Formats: sequence, C-alpha cells, structure tokens
Amino acid sequence: MSLSIKDGGSFKEPIKVEVKDGGSWKEVLTGSIKDGGSWKEFYQRKYTYTVSSDVNQLDLDSVLSSDNKLGDVEVVINSGIYVYSNSTGTPAFITGTGVAGTLTITNNGYIIGAGGAGGTGGAPASSDSAGSSGGTALKLEQDTTVDNNGSILGGGGGGGGGGGASADQWFSEDDNAGGGGGGGGQAFGSAGSRNTTMTGSTPATPSTDGAAGTKTAAGAGGVGANVDGDAVAGAGGNGGAAGASGSAGQTAPTGDEGRGSGGGAGSAGTSIDNNGFTRTDI
Repeated sequence: MSLSIKDGGSFKEPIKVEVKDGGSWKEVLTGSIKDGGSWKEFYQRKYTYTVSSDVNQLDLDSVLSSDNKLGDVEVVINSGIYVYSNSTGTPAFITGTGVAGTLTITNNGYIIGAGGAGGTGGAPASSDSAGSSGGTALKLEQDTTVDNNGSILGGGGGGGGGGGASADQWFSEDDNAGGGGGGGGQAFGSAGSRNTTMTGSTPATPSTDGAAGTKTAAGAGGVGANVDGDAVAGAGGNGGAAGASGSAGQTAPTGDEGRGSGGGAGSAGTSIDNNGFTRTDI
C-alpha cells in the first residue's frame, strides 16, 4: 500500500507529507489507515542521497542532516563513481547510526578500502619487511539493506620488500646490494622504500622504490640492486588490486655471504564488516 497524489494529470509519490495539528503544520513520518479492522501503513518518509562524484571516506552521520535521517534513507552511488579511503584505519563507507528508518545502499559504482603499504627493501644479507594488509570497504553501524550492482572490495594488500644480498670478493671489499621496495595496494597504498646500499667491486644497477597504489590500480614493486652479478638483491613484490592480496618480495638471487628472504605479501582488506549488525542483500 502506498500514497500517491494527482499532480498535473499524473499520480506522483510525495516526498513530504504534513498535517495541521493544534494550529501548526507538522510533518508526517509514518501514515496508516484502518482497513478491514487493522491498521495498515500507506506512507513512510524517505530521503535519497545520491553520490555523483568520487568521495574519500563517506560517513553518513557526517553528510546527512538530522532532518534527512528522520525516515527511510536510500544512498545511491552512481555508475563509475568511487567511494574510497586513503587510510587503512578508516573504512571507505561508514553507515553511521543516525538513520531512524530503513537504510538501503544501492551501489552502482565502487566502494573500495584503502590499499596496504608496500614493505621496505632488506639490507645486504638481510630479510625485508612484509607488505601491510588493506583496509575495509564498507562498515555497518546499523542494520542495512545492500543492493550491490557494482563492486564492494577491501583494499589490496601491499607487496613485500625484496631481500638484500652480500658476496665475498677476495680481491676487494665485499659486494653489498640492497633490496627493492614493495608496491602499494589499490587504493592509495603507500610505496615501500628501497634499501639504498650498493657497494663493492663494480656497482651496476641501483635498487628502486616501489610504486604507490592509485584509485584504480596497484603499485609495482621496485627492483633490487645488482653489484657485478655477485650480489644481486631481490625485487619488491607488486601490490594487490582491490580485493586481492599483494605479492611476496623476492629472495635475493645471488650472494655467497648472505641472501635475505623476501617479505611476505599483505592480505586484502575486508569487503563488508557487518560489525554485529544485520545485512540484507537484495
């Protein structure tokens, strides 16, 4: 049962209903009529909030006014639009607690958690650090209905840093090579830093930092230093795309005095954290 009024020759559903009570107009939040001996609801106030441009860290308690929250609320994310986060400590979308009626999220775009940071490259003959885990995409703070026609994905995991290498050169000083940095996960995972060490007989190729993740892609891992082919450090692992883990860093390929292991891969973040609330998927 629903309420419609005739306007300009066609019936339309009202967005606000008011009644005069005690000499003043007051808004109706819920309307019911008695039918066959029982009360039946015919009207429920509803507000639609449309996300039409990319937004970082959407919190409904912050963007909706107290008036908006009085009845049912539908949040519509348009096609091609990104709701994202650039911090793994904060979900991309938080429902908040303030909607008085039914909260519905209709996602036609992307809800993506923050990407994990890439691991740092290892010192010569040393292992490096692991990539960090990605962040949460959607966190519920009240019961919510979700109509997902797009993508809801946790942030991609960061790539592990590459292992460092060291080689003994009897005719000169030891060759030492630092590992490459790991790539950051999608979205906006920070890049892992390289180890800058590159000393020895004939330094050839320096290590490089990993690349940071962006809104739409993960960052690539950096390369390890290569000193005359005797000490070759490992490359950093690539960051993971949204919803995917990163790649582990490479163990140093060459180094008779020591070859550090590659850092582990960061895991993907949580797509939807129900947080103890009821989620209804339609």
